[in-house]
Amino acid sequence: MNKIVVVGNEEFTLGFELIGIESYELIELEKLISKGNEIGIVIINQNDFDTLSIKLKNDISKLLKPIVVILSADDVKGNTLKEKIIKALGVDLMK
Repeated sequence: MNKIVVVGNEEFTLGFELIGIESYELIELEKLISKGNEIGIVIINQNDFDTLSIKLKNDISKLLKPIVVILSADDVKGNTLKEKIIKALGVDLMK
């Protein structure tokens, strides 16, 4: 079964951890997006994504799996995570 994980600092990941989503440090992102793991969706903060190398950003943009969902501070406050995941997947899995 594919997992949803969140990547970032404790301030960003704490709410996700409280609902049972595993969290990882930003330095682990390359390992998380490598082939052969069980991760289906990676959630990352826009500020952290902006600090990534151009090569890693390009690698992420070409991925079919896992899907990387990039959230800004406004997205987190506005509760648009569900809409971002629907856009990334093309289907509402919660129906």
